[in-house]
Amino acid sequence: MKTFLSRFVTNAALGLALIVGAALLCGFFGRNVPFFDSLAQFRAHLAAVLFALALVLLVSRSVSAAVLSAAVAAGAAVSVSAFMVPRLADPEPALSRASAPAGGGRALKLLQMNLRYNAATAPAIETIERLRPDIVTLEEMNRSWVDAIAPLRESYPYTAFCGVGEVVGGVAILSRIPFSQEDAICRAEDGFVARRLDLGDGSGLTVVAEHLVWPWPYRQGRQVARLVPTLEQLGKPLVIAGDFNAAPWSGTVRHYAERSGTQPVAGIGATWLTTDLPAALRPLVGLPIDNVLVSSDVAVLSAARQPSTDSDHLPILVRFDLPALATPPRLVDRATGD
Repeated sequence: MKTFLSRFVTNAALGLALIVGAALLCGFFGRNVPFFDSLAQFRAHLAAVLFALALVLLVSRSVSAAVLSAAVAAGAAVSVSAFMVPRLADPEPALSRASAPAGGGRALKLLQMNLRYNAATAPAIETIERLRPDIVTLEEMNRSWVDAIAPLRESYPYTAFCGVGEVVGGVAILSRIPFSQEDAICRAEDGFVARRLDLGDGSGLTVVAEHLVWPWPYRQGRQVARLVPTLEQLGKPLVIAGDFNAAPWSGTVRHYAERSGTQPVAGIGATWLTTDLPAALRPLVGLPIDNVLVSSDVAVLSAARQPSTDSDHLPILVRFDLPALATPPRLVDRATGD
């Protein structure tokens, strides 16, 4: 009986290891096959499962299979570690002193939030008021949320909305910094809004709020394909933030970054956390699908998740510097009069 049970466990572990390993390897070819890109979203989770199966195989004395499984899992884990493991953020005052030159004021803060269209509004509003970012990018912005953020209008007089009439909602940009006279780009069907910020002395910063749908079998790939001509023409420096519904290592995000001349910011960690599990377990199974992409002339100082609001997505606060900026940006804070 023991021999039969041992063989069953070994064979079952070997079969599962083959399936999980194949899924992991297929995920690296997501740029070519949309279904594979869907598998890639769960690369970190599949790697953890394959490590566990490797231990079972090792105990079962299937050494070769255990070593091969562990090697595949390790390779997959390395490819996602920069994005799954949150970096330790330095305190804000120290960052400000270190990044800004004498008379500086070059460091800016951006807050990225998927509000969740039907969430309670108070926690999100309180988060914005507490963090006081210079720029806010928002997703799932419907008409009830437009009304909810009305008290913020004095601090953020420059706003851009796109697709707020949709069922789930659209995207938005709130800014203390004036918009330039250039027309906004609004692509409601692709969850995309872009504005150029006027930083003074002829300098500018392009900010994009993005909300893509889920990968295959949904139309995420078609959204990105339609956006490619727009992405290639966006001015630099450039910051793109949003709910991509795709991990930063996925084919979708890599394609998006390549076409926009940007790269995903590492060290944020999982931002979508299922509400079906206890709070202690949620961070262990989350997905890093809220991304911030920056062009090479944007120096990221820190990027960190913020405490949960009523949304199933965590806010992300990013501090960054524009090294080429000659003069401080013109900020508006009517609450303080600054």
